[in-house]
Amino acid sequence: MFNELPEVETIRAALSRDIVGKKLKTVAVTTGKTVRRHKTVKDFRELAEGRTIKSIGRLGTNIIFVLDDGSRLVAELGTGGHFQRTKGPKEVKAKHTHVVITLNQGGELRFIDETSKGELFVSPPAPEDRVVEVSKYARLSVGGDGLAIRQAVPELAHLGLDVLEDQVGWDRMAAILRSSDLGVKELLLTPEIMAGLGSLYVDEILYNSGIRHDRISDSLSTIEIRRLHRGITEIIADAIKHHGSSFGPTPFADPDGKQGDFQQSLHVYAREGLPCGQCRAPIERVSVRQVTTYFCPKCQN
Repeated sequence: MFNELPEVETIRAALSRDIVGKKLKTVAVTTGKTVRRHKTVKDFRELAEGRTIKSIGRLGTNIIFVLDDGSRLVAELGTGGHFQRTKGPKEVKAKHTHVVITLNQGGELRFIDETSKGELFVSPPAPEDRVVEVSKYARLSVGGDGLAIRQAVPELAHLGLDVLEDQVGWDRMAAILRSSDLGVKELLLTPEIMAGLGSLYVDEILYNSGIRHDRISDSLSTIEIRRLHRGITEIIADAIKHHGSSFGPTPFADPDGKQGDFQQSLHVYAREGLPCGQCRAPIERVSVRQVTTYFCPKCQN
């Protein structure tokens, strides 16, 4: 399993339909590492228990439960974390279930994390006079809810642009690209610059844009930047419409067990040796700084 922006947005949408307005009756934590920002598990439980969920948001790969006292319960899913909805405690707990939230109207919300890289924490209500220094890239946004989310949750203020929560035109993206000497894939994978994008969707975005992964970002032409900007929007929107990608030994599924099917639309990712859909050249795979990359050597010339 892996979590990138489309998968996390799929989880957020599923939870928003089902548990907004419900109270966190009890919270059981089996692995203290999962709530490591708090001094003790008890501290975490006291901040979360008894609170009612008012709304659910997202920034990058973080799901944000807005609670009735103004605090935020934040779930950073990491690479292997996900939520599961169950009808009650009698249902067998999956392996690696680290947090179980019992809801007041019955049922449980379970946080499962195979890698233990995810975490949950409660961010207290923001005082009126608090000033949060947000990412310089996020400040390029001209709209959306991203800046408000960062102000409310200072722990996420360092995150770069979120392609759904921040509105940024191609011209401002051009300013970011032209101020860096990173390879374009490395730049898009840097969470302090672009939040929530992972290797799968970046490979598909770059293929859609006709740009090689190792192009230095400040070498891109205006036309290429426009294509890249459009490609990010199109690929992420399409992946969300298909509820993300589900494949591998532990495929992604939303809290109700529904799997995504965007993997059926992949053009390069995990298709090494198969013919490109446009030019028929074999898709290639390389490893750059321990990140596997798939691309077409002709279409991404």
